[in-house]
Amino acid sequence: MKILINRQVIIASFVAGCIFGAFFKVVENLTGSRVYTLLLNVDYIPIIKNFRFPEVIEFIFHLIISWLITAVLCAIRNKYKWNNSKLMRNSVLIQIFIGCMLFPTTIFSKRTPIITDYFALSWWLIGHVVYGALIGILLKRKNS
Repeated sequence: MKILINRQVIIASFVAGCIFGAFFKVVENLTGSRVYTLLLNVDYIPIIKNFRFPEVIEFIFHLIISWLITAVLCAIRNKYKWNNSKLMRNSVLIQIFIGCMLFPTTIFSKRTPIITDYFALSWWLIGHVVYGALIGILLKRKNS
């Protein structure tokens, strides 16, 4: 529980989550590929899918998920005593895995890209690599 209120976790998750969201918003605005819409999408979550939330609330949901993912990654880093290079590599790999697991949720929404949209999938995975790298950088230890 202490890891959730760790200052480094809170800052890293907020900064990386905001950059991640902004990256997808720019990509969506420039290309029309609905990756930002997918990032904020909750159409696959029972009960919550029945509500329409303002974008700012959906973005807060995104930041909460970012915070939880960052806290788990930090806890794993501490448990296995990852050095900075392992942290960076594993952070990126974990985010690629998460991106691959989430992209198929597009089948539950008419607002998100279709599952065979490889252009959107490419942007989606690039964004997850960027996010993983940002989390890795922001969670680095000074003496590692």
